[in-house]
Amino acid sequence: MSKNFNAKKAVKLAGNALVILALVFIVKKIADMDIKMSDLSSPSVISAFALSTVMQAALIIIACFPWLMFTRSLSGVRISYSAAMPVYTRSNIYKYIPGNVFQYVGRNQLAADMKISHVDVACATLLDIFFCVFWTGAVSVVLLGSRIAELMRKYGRSILLVGAAGAVLLILLIAVIRLKFRDRISGYISRYAESLKKCDKKQLLSGIFYYSVHNCVSAAMYFACMALIVPEASAKELAVLTGAFMFAWIIGFVTPGAPGGIGIREGVMIFVSGEKYQDRIMLFVLTMRIASVLADISAFAVGSMYSRLRTQTGQGGN
Repeated sequence: MSKNFNAKKAVKLAGNALVILALVFIVKKIADMDIKMSDLSSPSVISAFALSTVMQAALIIIACFPWLMFTRSLSGVRISYSAAMPVYTRSNIYKYIPGNVFQYVGRNQLAADMKISHVDVACATLLDIFFCVFWTGAVSVVLLGSRIAELMRKYGRSILLVGAAGAVLLILLIAVIRLKFRDRISGYISRYAESLKKCDKKQLLSGIFYYSVHNCVSAAMYFACMALIVPEASAKELAVLTGAFMFAWIIGFVTPGAPGGIGIREGVMIFVSGEKYQDRIMLFVLTMRIASVLADISAFAVGSMYSRLRTQTGQGGN
């Protein structure tokens, strides 16, 4: 009992340390943006900033849903949204810590809280990442239309190289795991097969298709913000720029050393539009970046307050 208590306390202390570290890097990130308030003072930019901040914060809070569906399916435990959401919003700010992996590792706090397998939570996170990237790519391809061919010619090789490297590492990892933990892995596969047979298929499918809706809402929000900041662009141009913005997120996600697509989104959007709207595109990306940081902090604050309230009202269990 004492051993479990000490382990849980150590995990909590590590989580608090990561929060402090993440907040330090958030301050550094904002300082590195070289923000000129005069650029952000126009009513249209303020409107775009407010819309993006509110919508992104709401989407972060709701985005716990697919990960929770996968965790429920794999663990076979009926975990409440109220238990998972604070963990999700808290781990989300870990993405500002260099390495771009802490936001995923941090989600395993849920395993300690709910006394479920860390492997179940980790596998649920992998599924969540896969479908997030898949649906982001699908929506961006639809918006880009024929322009996707140009982007693939320019960035396709890099994506394929990273994908190939990732596939090789995955194969090696699977080989090592099979050799060292063959019996345990077989046990997990058998249990997952049984869990998936018994689970609510509608819930599982809702988790898989969640990001199609999420990305459509995000695209509509980016389109509206772009229309405010680049009013001279046509609807077709705005759609292509929105697709480029989302496609750039994937490039940034798979590119080592470029978390969040820092510097990449401007390049991809200018590539598809030429220099026609260069200054406005730079302003749009800066506005979305600041709004994204504020949205992450806001979602974290909501999750923390909700967790505290839940503890005070005695709902800390399942």
